Amino acid sequence: MLKKAVSPLIALVLLCAGPAGCVPVNPPPKPLPGVTVGQTTGEALLVSNATAAPLTLLPSQLHATDPEITLAPGDSRRLEFAVTEEQNVGDTAVSEIILDDKRSSHYLRQPANDLILRARFGSGRAKEIRIAIGKCLLGQKPPPGGHPVRVDRVPSPGIPFVRLCPE
Repeated sequence: MLKKAVSPLIALVLLCAGPAGCVPVNPPPKPLPGVTVGQTTGEALLVSNATAAPLTLLPSQLHATDPEITLAPGDSRRLEFAVTEEQNVGDTAVSEIILDDKRSSHYLRQPANDLILRARFGSGRAKEIRIAIGKCLLGQKPPPGGHPVRVDRVPSPGIPFVRLCPE
């Protein structure tokens, strides 16, 4: 008799607990905004095609409707960009260099630390050209014409093709 009364009671408790069980569901923490402590002006990349085939620069996926830019061998194109240094709130020792999307070329993006330029070599598939950046951009005057990015080979995946700041 006791067994018959306990089984419906257990079923009722499990039903009331729902799929989450006894664990409360908390909302994800809100990210703390960074404080801008520095920014650049007049920065640019001077992308030069040093290959024997056409090099096609592709817009970022957010701006997929922008036209592709094809550089013939020996041609170059200036791509404007701006970065800001943002310091984490509560930890003044930690800061990040962030691409300013509003003041930068639609052909550049920054999913993590490096700038990414998507390009197609000849008729091949799109490849990512990684450009390592750093705090040195904030303390120096940009070179006239832009930072040279001489594309002479297909880049290795995940490895910066060019470093704008020495390590």
